[in-house]
Amino acid sequence: MKFKLPQCIALQARLWTGWAGRVVLACCALTAQAQSANSMAEYRVKAAYIYNFAKYVDWPNAESKLFHVCTAGRDDLGGALFALDRRSAQGREIQVRQNIALEQLKDCQIIFVGDRDIKLLSSVVRQLLGTPVLIVSDHLQAVEAGAHIALASVEDRVEFDVNLASLQRANLKASSQMLKLARTTKPAKL
Repeated sequence: MKFKLPQCIALQARLWTGWAGRVVLACCALTAQAQSANSMAEYRVKAAYIYNFAKYVDWPNAESKLFHVCTAGRDDLGGALFALDRRSAQGREIQVRQNIALEQLKDCQIIFVGDRDIKLLSSVVRQLLGTPVLIVSDHLQAVEAGAHIALASVEDRVEFDVNLASLQRANLKASSQMLKLARTTKPAKL
């Protein structure tokens, strides 16, 4: 049976005002709330990974007292990156900066390019070529696109892939303990 648009709208209105509509609405709200909670938990785990990268990657000429963790674009892992603000990594205070202009990326030690801002990744990689700034992304193809580290959600876990060739070109060195935990490592070029 096909409904014409006015009949369909009237039917939906009756459904939403009845008990069945309230049940459907409650289920939708609970599902959305559960998905939001899962996303926030995933964001916190990804932010924790980024914090550990700050501790287990060596930067040359680390003279500044500040350690900048920046985002290219607006994706800040649902605000979870800001939990790193004022924490310490390698004896330096972390400052989180959001939506950094391409010209200012060299002032950062870690730059995060979120999946929602993936269009910026190629520009970030070009801008930072050979510069000791760790590029991290949660886009599936980030390592292939030149990022140093890609965070991947696999079932209910977060894992990471490392591009050793890109790390080497940026004069960054990941600790062997960190590399042992990586899901995959793209080999360095000899």
